[in-house]
Amino acid sequence: MKKAIPSHHNQLENSAVRLMPLSVFHEKQIEIHRDDHYMFILQQEGNFVMEIDFNRITLKGPSLCYVGPGQIHQYIHQKDNRGWFLFVEAELIPESYREALDLHQWIQQYTVVTENDIIFDLSTLFEKAEKDPALYIPSITRSLAESAVGIIISRISGAETEGFKHQGQRYSITRQFKKLITDHFKTTKQVQQYADFLNITPLYLNEAVKEVSGYPASFWIQQKILWEARRLLFYTNMDVKQIAFELGYDDPVYFSRFFKKRTGMTALQFRAKKP
Repeated sequence: MKKAIPSHHNQLENSAVRLMPLSVFHEKQIEIHRDDHYMFILQQEGNFVMEIDFNRITLKGPSLCYVGPGQIHQYIHQKDNRGWFLFVEAELIPESYREALDLHQWIQQYTVVTENDIIFDLSTLFEKAEKDPALYIPSITRSLAESAVGIIISRISGAETEGFKHQGQRYSITRQFKKLITDHFKTTKQVQQYADFLNITPLYLNEAVKEVSGYPASFWIQQKILWEARRLLFYTNMDVKQIAFELGYDDPVYFSRFFKKRTGMTALQFRAKKP
């Protein structure tokens, strides 16, 4: 068995929110790991390369990015960058915001912003509040953190933050659908089956999910399967046949074709290319 993925817990040192300069990890290639909290990257200038769930992300210039609890990630390279890490406990973030962040995972976890974006003013204010005993109290730091997360969501989604609170039925369907995938992806792989869970038609499920997330329901089912397949290929010694069975495929050949069609490489090629 390969080495397990380290999970970092209680790193916020009994604080619900922490702001740290990006330079804290300069010139260090931190091991691949997971966190039990959200991490937001607010980069004002420079370059930052990292990998999130096997996807390499390069931030150039003023940029925003986030990593959700449980996502596998690793810092690869930093150069001449300035900005902040904002670490926030998941429980502190409003449910509507958490749902919005979850919907963007795998698709759009970062964006380019202008150098004078208001998010950087807020970060500076946060930094000043930390140095003022009269201001550095939980209610203020939590309010600043919630405001920062709201702005980040708005920038990444390209929508007004308030829109996340009033998406209506289609947003609710998409949220329930993604939770169902997490719970049933090994045994349930057809859009029809998920539509049955929700007591709606497959057509309406696809329309709702695509309107909210930009992609049809089948895409999200496939992404969950592919992510789990990559994880098993990289972090276990299970062969492709075993992985196929683990993911609910009775026919390993069919699974292999599915993996290659969606990733552009065979399962063994993916395993071989990782260090």
